[in-house]
Amino acid sequence: MIHRYHSDQKAHPPHVFGIAETALCNLTRRLDKINQSIIVSGESGSGKTWNARCLLKYLTMVAVCNPGGFTPSPADCIERRILDSNPILEAFGNASTTRNHNSSRFGKYIQLQFSRGNHVVGASIQTYLLEKTRVVYQCDGARNFHIFYQMLFGGNEREMRNWLLPNVLSSDNLNYVKLNRSEDACNQKDKQDFIVTKQAMCNVGLSRSQQQELFKVLSGILHLGNIEFISDDVTGPCEIDSEKQGVDTSVNAAAQLLGLDVDALTRCLAFRQITASHKRRKSVFMKPCLKDECHTRRDCLAKLLYARVFDWLVGFINGCTMARSWQSYIGLLDVYGFESFSFNSLEQLCINYANEKLQQHFVHNFLKAEQDDCQSEGIPWKFEDFTDNKTCLDVIEGNISIFALMTQQCKLNRHSDPSSFCEFLHDTISSANLSRSHMSVTSPAFVVHHYAEKVTYQVDGLIEKNKDGIPAELVDLLKISSKKFVQQLVDANVTSLQSPSKTKGKKTTSTVVSKFKNSLDSLMATLHETTPHYIRCIKPSLECQPDSFDNVHVINQLRACGVLETIEISATGFPTRMLYSDFLKRYELLIRSNSEDVKDLDTKSKCAVITNLVLAEADKENKMKSFLFGKTKIFLREGQLDKLEVARLKEFNLSAGVIQIWWRKILATKSKQEAAVVIIQAGFRGWKVREDVKRRHEAARVIQYAMMLSH
Repeated sequence: MIHRYHSDQKAHPPHVFGIAETALCNLTRRLDKINQSIIVSGESGSGKTWNARCLLKYLTMVAVCNPGGFTPSPADCIERRILDSNPILEAFGNASTTRNHNSSRFGKYIQLQFSRGNHVVGASIQTYLLEKTRVVYQCDGARNFHIFYQMLFGGNEREMRNWLLPNVLSSDNLNYVKLNRSEDACNQKDKQDFIVTKQAMCNVGLSRSQQQELFKVLSGILHLGNIEFISDDVTGPCEIDSEKQGVDTSVNAAAQLLGLDVDALTRCLAFRQITASHKRRKSVFMKPCLKDECHTRRDCLAKLLYARVFDWLVGFINGCTMARSWQSYIGLLDVYGFESFSFNSLEQLCINYANEKLQQHFVHNFLKAEQDDCQSEGIPWKFEDFTDNKTCLDVIEGNISIFALMTQQCKLNRHSDPSSFCEFLHDTISSANLSRSHMSVTSPAFVVHHYAEKVTYQVDGLIEKNKDGIPAELVDLLKISSKKFVQQLVDANVTSLQSPSKTKGKKTTSTVVSKFKNSLDSLMATLHETTPHYIRCIKPSLECQPDSFDNVHVINQLRACGVLETIEISATGFPTRMLYSDFLKRYELLIRSNSEDVKDLDTKSKCAVITNLVLAEADKENKMKSFLFGKTKIFLREGQLDKLEVARLKEFNLSAGVIQIWWRKILATKSKQEAAVVIIQAGFRGWKVREDVKRRHEAARVIQYAMMLSH
């Protein structure tokens, strides 16, 4: 299949491999924007991760080079490491939701790096917004990250002892994971996936000892979830609930696995540090936490550790796969799909915001830009109506928007009442894309009218999640761990973990929304600098079952993401546009062999000569002209660029043939000359020898004659 699409893409039906081949051809031709991006989008569970995996496999297989004949080749080693990063990232970043058994809970942009010869030489991965809250909470029907279940069902007896996880198959044993022993098929899959994950870790360069240290941290996170507190009074200090079965065991296990002192761990969770400054004096004292605060600090520590483990893994993989030098790249964007659950919070708001940004990029880059470009160039065009989601984005990220008001609430640094914030939201923002929730929703909520569908977001916990504050004492606790690996996790970018931070003496508020928005803006800037290619994944039905097709659901997806308008524009549009100067620079060699004198023609006229030579014959069969000339650009329909490339390659082959003929003639002439030189040299040496012998004979006769006279 891969070979067929690589050898002749046009001869086969549309396929994800065809998109990859188009991107690779554009990279090779170096037209307009050299770097390429393939954007895979769609609903959650529509197959984005699988398609991204296929794209990665195709590009790493066809763009390899092994001039030295090594076994395995350097390219094969790079390909293996790049492909092995997938099961690792899926194990640590994917989870089962109510709509998808392998849902990506983070976004990733994989940058495949190419050499000047258009061969893959490396790769780097950039990730976006890992859903850390899943570590400590999962809704009904959902699971934690895959890696926890892989460890629990795939670890052998010795590993389980090292991780201090005996008898884990009891559903009451671990609070952070939901175990179901009745799902034997799912448990067997976790066991098999764990083998694949560990082998992939070895292939990317993680040693066995590093893997065990990493799994110990994950086991420590699971034990943290079992630590519970009790208080005699609602407003009184808390202590470890030692009377509850397994709590003391989990406290000791978590401290041992994370290299922490038991008393220091319990004190850090039960007390918070307060710093009071008065003029030059600074007072630091510890205040007992309430029961809910203790559990919040425990969950915060677990989320911090898991996020740092994930970031460390991504950094390690990048260190193994990134090339020292490269010429161009193809980016693969695989982000979480559009989501709408019974309970939607900050994670879903950010996820759907990212999908809105990608939809806007598609609308402006393909639909709107296509029509605007034709209008500015004076090309006849039938304008199509399409839905622009700018108003929805203004509601989410504008000057007076949901994000702005959330950030404002975070700056107040006090508890936010959900009902008050919800009313404040509706009173401040006036837009058709924001409305009140249905009467059946009892908790404070608001509704955003996204391009795909309306989504109801619950306000409860929204502001607290956005703050994502990490107490400094938790970070300080991990920094004094006896485990070097744990120290490494918190030593990297510690300042970025603590919020709020200080910059130039001024206190600034860093929130989840602001960090995510900045990283997403950086991604969009990268996409604008590349030539985009789009893959729309369509989910056949809401049930995660084969042979289930819902016509209405499919049509709604096609209509919402602009596919119907895309088909209309593609049927009458011009996918290839080139400046006259760029077109002439690449295809001028096609008129050099032509007898027509074109020296005095301008650039546009020369381009017309080229298109008439190559495309005019096929254009006679079409009702519509297959190419048009604008003010500064030439517009080509689908397939026209390939014909020009074929003609260009044919001209190159002819020129190469002429060069080869003359070179062979030179070699043949040189060979004859060398043979003639040998003959001349042989004749000269023979003549010289004969002359020498003749002279010697003459001398001998003279000597003989002289001797005869003397006698």
